[in-house]
Order: sequence, then C-alpha cells, then structure tokens
Amino acid sequence: MNPLLLKLVLIVTLVSQNLFAQLSTLQQIDVGSFEKMKEVERYQIRIAEKHFLNGNYKVALSEYEKFLTLYEKSAGAPYAQLMWSHTMMNLKKPKTALRDGFQSVIDYWPDSNEATIAAYCMGDAYRKMGEVADAQKSFRFLIKEYPKHEIAMRAREDLLHYARLHQDLEERLLILNDLTFNVERNDLTKASCIKACHELAELHCFAQNLDKGKKALATTYTGTKLFDKVYQLSFKTLNHFLKTPETKPAALKLGDQLISTLRAEGIERPESAKGFLYQVAALHQTLSRSAETMKVYREIGESFGIDDDLRGRMAEWYIAQKNRDEARRTYLSFDNKIAGLQKIAAMFLEEKKPEKAIEIYRQLIDIDPDHSVAHLTAIASVYSGLSDWLNAISVYRELIEINGDNSGNYLWTIAGCYESLLDWKKAIACYRQVDRFPANYFAIAKCHRKIGEYDEAILLYNQCKIVENAAPEASLQIGFTYEEAEQKAKAIRTFQLTCKRYPKSAQASKAHSHLQNQYNIFVTLGGAEEE
Repeated sequence: MNPLLLKLVLIVTLVSQNLFAQLSTLQQIDVGSFEKMKEVERYQIRIAEKHFLNGNYKVALSEYEKFLTLYEKSAGAPYAQLMWSHTMMNLKKPKTALRDGFQSVIDYWPDSNEATIAAYCMGDAYRKMGEVADAQKSFRFLIKEYPKHEIAMRAREDLLHYARLHQDLEERLLILNDLTFNVERNDLTKASCIKACHELAELHCFAQNLDKGKKALATTYTGTKLFDKVYQLSFKTLNHFLKTPETKPAALKLGDQLISTLRAEGIERPESAKGFLYQVAALHQTLSRSAETMKVYREIGESFGIDDDLRGRMAEWYIAQKNRDEARRTYLSFDNKIAGLQKIAAMFLEEKKPEKAIEIYRQLIDIDPDHSVAHLTAIASVYSGLSDWLNAISVYRELIEINGDNSGNYLWTIAGCYESLLDWKKAIACYRQVDRFPANYFAIAKCHRKIGEYDEAILLYNQCKIVENAAPEASLQIGFTYEEAEQKAKAIRTFQLTCKRYPKSAQASKAHSHLQNQYNIFVTLGGAEEE
C-alpha cells in the first residue's frame, strides 16, 4: 500500500473510533462489515457520519446516498441504508424512513446484521409516532425472523412492557414463556430470563396453577433451592388470596396443600424437619388457626425437645391470645433465666406497669451482676419516662459508682434531670463537673439565665467564643441574654455584631431577622467592638 494512503487510512480510522463512541447501539456499524470495506468506502462512510454527528442531517443524507450510488455492492451498503434511515428520522420524516429506509434494508439485505437492527428500528419508529399496534407488529416480526439475535431480547422486553401496560395477559404469558423456556441463557440474556421465570411463576400461582409455577421456577432452580422458591411464592400467593372474602376459600385450600407439602418434605429431609414444622405453625397462624398453631408447637416439643426458642414462640402465642400470665410463666421457664426476665420486664412496660418492670430489673442485677450497668440504665430510663427525676438521679449516681469511666455522661444526664426539676443551682453544679467544653458552658449559661444571673451567663458565652465554630452561637446568645436583662441597646449592638462578624452563619441570619421583627432595624452596620 502507498505510505501516504496508509497514513490517511490510519488517521481516518482514529477519527472513526472517536465518532463510533458517540453513536447509539442502533447506529454503530458491525465490525465484520467494517473490516470487509475498502479504505475509500470507509472514508466515505466517515464523512457522512461526521455530518450526522454534527447535526448536519441534509448533508449527511446526501453523503449516504453518494455511498449507495458509488458502492452499492459494498459490505457497508446495508449500513449506509440504515444510517440514511436514521438521518430521515432526525429530519422528522419517519414515514419516509420506514418505507424507503428501514424496510429497504430488510428487503435487499435480509441476511445482514443491519436487517435485524432495521427491524427493531421500525418498531421504535412506530412507537415514537404513537402507532403502538404497528410497533408491536414490528417487534414480533423481529423475534420471529431473528429469534437468537441479541436485539431480539430488546424487542421481547418492549413487547412485555406493552403487554403489562395494556393488561394483555395472553401476550404477556406468551413472551414470558418464550423468555423462560426458549431463549438461550447467556451473559446478555440470563438476568431477563430469570426475572421472567419469577413473573411467569407468580402469574401461574395466582391462577392456582401451582404445578406450572413450579415448572417455570425449575428452569432456574433445583433441589432444596427450588423447594424454597416454590414455598415462598406459594406463601405470597396465599396472602394475596386472603385479602378478599371471595378468594379466602382458595387461600385455605392452598394453605392445606402447603402444609401437606411441608410435612412430606420434613420426612424426606429429616435434618430440616423442625424448621418445616415451624413453617407449618406459621401457616396455621396466617390462616387464623391459632389452636392448630399451638398443637404444632407441642408436636415440636415432643419430637425435638423444648428449648428457649420454642418457649419464646409459645409465649408470643399466649400474648396474642391475651393470656399474659401464662406467657410470663413460660418466660420464667427459660433455660436462659436472664433472657426470660428481660422478656417479662418488657411485658410489664408494655402493660404500663413500670414499678413491676423495675422489680424485675433489680432481680436481674442480683443474678446478672456482670451486666448491672445495662440493667441500672434500664431502671433509670423507666424513672425518666415517669418523670420521677429524683429516683432517676439516684440510679444515675449508682451508675457513677460502678461505671466511673462514663461518669461524664451520667452527670450530664443528672444535670438534665435537675433542669426538669427547675433546680438550676444543682444543674449548674453537675454541668461544671463535666469535661465537655464548650457544650457545658452553654448549658451552665442557660441555667444562669433562668435565675437572672445574666452577667455570669455573658461571661461564659464570651469564653465559648474562643472556639471558632461555637463563636456565632455564643454571640447570638449574648444578644438574647442582654435582651432578657432588659439592656436593649446592648442587645441591638450585639445582634448587629453577630451579623457583621459572622455574616455567612445561620446565627447571623437569625440575628438579622430578629432585629427586623423585634426592633424594626433593617440595616445592620455593626456597632461597638466590645461587649
């Protein structure tokens, strides 16, 4: 090859690779066709593509026509015709694109890759024109003529979308069956096929065709995995049937079938029999057969022995039957005494009997001293919920004695309790013991303000200002403190300083708004530099 011509081909190829990246999957040339083309043919197609990508559709149209005239026998001819059709679509001439473009690709080059693309593009064009019936017809043609082509999957999914949208159950089943049983599964199709098998199985189950549903799932799952998927779907169907009185008999019938299936599976898989019996119990509960549920629990106990898991389920059953005393007796029989008592304490709290819950937590402290912190914390929480602040404080002080490493948190909580009691002096004393600057200074300052000690509060806020991210809030609170002290001029000056010093902060916005609403001041120019 002439060196100059070779250089030209390389340049064109590099440019073409960049252009390719901008074309949609329906507009890119097949690699095999491209390889068969001569250099001059590639050059001509690239000129047309350049104009196409630049939006010069009339020029692009002329260039594609030139290619078809000069190289009608080229391997790139079907592609040129396809792109001519895309160009017509961009020129808002869909009917011409359909009649003289995409259809011509199919008619003249029926075995080409471009013919398959054209078949899909026809459906897409009809869809864009709002002619759904013709779009569906084109998609069906594509699937029939090119069933194994990867774009046929796209057509199937489009048809499935319309079938769902128009509630066309017949076509929906037809496509789902095709995807489930006929389409070869590979990296491109596998996900869609699996999704389709689930959808098909669900439709069959809702139509009470459980065997067909299982057959659909069997295309993807085997063995115990298949059983589990069938059971999950059947249980979902059962709940669907229970929603209306008309389908409740079907739910009961399906439930009995599932129970029989589970019991049979338990015989086949004895290592999992206990789990299947629990599923049987759950089914009876779902079907509102409470008495049968307890019978199954007793059956489990006789066959496998009673453990805390079973006791817990039985206790929950007693609670559902409003037999709470029996539930408590069941919890008391737990091998894990601590877990049983915790359940009883939770029951008393649910029953609005906090004193009894506290008694249980005290028992837990005696028998489970290693976790006394958790039990005391639960007691303190109960007292706080009752607004019994003095008892809550007493418990938090117990916690300080046994868990000194966390004393700061407990003292902070005690201070909050004193605030609830309006005992501001004791709250201040607690906050002072907490190493949590500047939060503790803010809290102490708030307490000083409550008892009219405004100078002390301002002094604390000024100390907080040494922390950069706390300074705007401290400045704002100084303003409010002056306001509470009825020092109007200083309050106004401080709000103005907040706006001036921290203009981008949320506190500046609040100060600005407060000046407008409270003092009718709309221009905040600052003020004295010291407070």
